[in-house]
This record gives sequence, structure tokens and C-alpha cells, in this order.
Amino acid sequence: MKTPSMPHASTRRTRPGRAFSAIALLAALGCAPWPVVVQAANANAGSAAPASSAAPFRLGPGDVLSVTVWRQPELSMQLPVAPDGSLRYPLAGHIDAQGRTLAEVEAELTQKLGEQIREAVVTVSLVQTHSYRVYVVGEVLRPGEFQLPGPVSVVQAIAMANSFTPFAKRDRLLVVRRKNGQETRQIFDFNAYVRDDAGQDLILEPGDTIIVQ
Repeated sequence: MKTPSMPHASTRRTRPGRAFSAIALLAALGCAPWPVVVQAANANAGSAAPASSAAPFRLGPGDVLSVTVWRQPELSMQLPVAPDGSLRYPLAGHIDAQGRTLAEVEAELTQKLGEQIREAVVTVSLVQTHSYRVYVVGEVLRPGEFQLPGPVSVVQAIAMANSFTPFAKRDRLLVVRRKNGQETRQIFDFNAYVRDDAGQDLILEPGDTIIVQ
């Protein structure tokens, strides 16, 4: 995603829909009683790239899944992801769930159950998540750690941090993501998003850190 340049005032008007919704979100969510643990974040140097589109939610320990098997009510149940990141399911045994998407877990369950049930139709959905934590640090009014019941976007996370301080560089938010021992940094232009010319909001993954400079 390219970071758009600021258009001349006489040639472009702000679209009120997205601007209003973003402002309303900051006002409504910024004071919500989310559980917050304020802590320092390690901002190591890294390459920065434009923020990409939403990534699928990846499971972690403590998340609760609902598994439904068509015409097999005895196999339809809710299951927690164990502390070691695994699921234990009848007829399928041990399944690694940590770091995987719902679609990936669903595909493996379908394959394993299909070995014993003809034309097994399996649906896996997320009931609760306890592994989803994101961090907002820097020039916001309430920096810290946020443990959440489900995925949130950059704009929503800023709202939960009670919005920006007057010194924040809103056009260069850094989204830091650590995965498989590697760190990536993405640029998110909040001002451009409000102007409605920056594409989609960015959905955060568990463990992501937003640095507001």
C-alpha cells in the first residue's frame, strides 16, 4: 500500500463517512474499560514497509473452538486449545492448532475424519479467544498491553489507547510484527485512512505492537 501524498485543499474534499466513523470510534472506544497492563516495548530497528491488508486470525493457547460435524451430533463440541497449542479431538487425535488459522484446522479435521466418516463435512469456528494481545506504545494517552476477546484493527487499537497525544505523527504509525523469530515493520497512515484514500484498515495479529512516534 502506498502512502498517499496530501492533496491540495482546492482539489480534494474529505469524505465525511469514514472520517465520521473513525472519530466516533475514537470517542466511543477510547474510554471503554478494556483490561490494560502498561509495559515498555522493545522497538528494535527494522525495515519499514506499507501496511498490507487484513491477515487471518491465528490461534493460540486458551482459545476455544466450536467443531460441528454434519449429521454427527456426537462429534459436535467445543474444545479449548491446550497450553502446548494442541487440540485433542475424537477420531482425529492430536492436532497442532497454535499459529494456524481456523481454515487450516478445519481442513486437517476434515481430512482425518474423512478417513473414518464418509463425506465428512466439518465446520470450525472461534467461540472465545484468550491468546489475543496487542500493544500500543508512544504518543497515545493510554499506552500499554490490551488483552482482547477477538481481533481488532489499528484504528480500534488507537481508540482503546484513548487516541493520540498532540505530538503524535499520525501519518507514520509503525505496526511491528514478530513471527518465526523475524520482525517486520509496516507503516499505517491514519490520516490517509480517515480521508478515505488509504484502502482498508489493518487487522492486527496477536502480539503486534503499534508504535506512535
